[in-house]
Amino acid sequence: MTLLSSFLSQPEVKKVLAQKPGQEGFSLIELVVVVAVLAVLSAIAIPQFTNISMKARASAASNTLATMAKECAVKLAEDGSGTINIPDLQGYQKAKTASAGFYHDAHDATGGVSSSGTYVAPGGTFTCANNKIIGFVSDNTAEYPSFYYNTKTAKKVCTAQASSAALDGRGCDTGTTW
Repeated sequence: MTLLSSFLSQPEVKKVLAQKPGQEGFSLIELVVVVAVLAVLSAIAIPQFTNISMKARASAASNTLATMAKECAVKLAEDGSGTINIPDLQGYQKAKTASAGFYHDAHDATGGVSSSGTYVAPGGTFTCANNKIIGFVSDNTAEYPSFYYNTKTAKKVCTAQASSAALDGRGCDTGTTW
């Protein structure tokens, strides 16, 4: 046997030579179908992810405000006074909107709530008191509701643009309570 005939008689070489042209790889149709399926899945998944992310930000604001109110209540009960640190929350940042962020004494003449109170920057401190309304004001009320808590009456109020995504499962029950 010659060198060439011994090489061609090996099982691996016979297998490769037995393949017909076009048998290897994927066809163009198969690749187009895979790309189309991935496009449909991403069209469904990306909006859902965005919605879940926005719900999480609104939930973080309401939970943080409730925790801050409880912390103030404990400090007032134990020491008669106290301060708490103000966190930086996405969706509630003054850098994006002039009226967004953490406020205290945020009430209007009728006893309602507004963002006309005293602003405290993230990282700053707030001195607890029994008769204050504290709140996180949203930097986009169409996307995130604003949350307020009355430390005297324990009333929780939220506000958002009517018929907006901020009212759709983001912690604001029909635009009034949370």
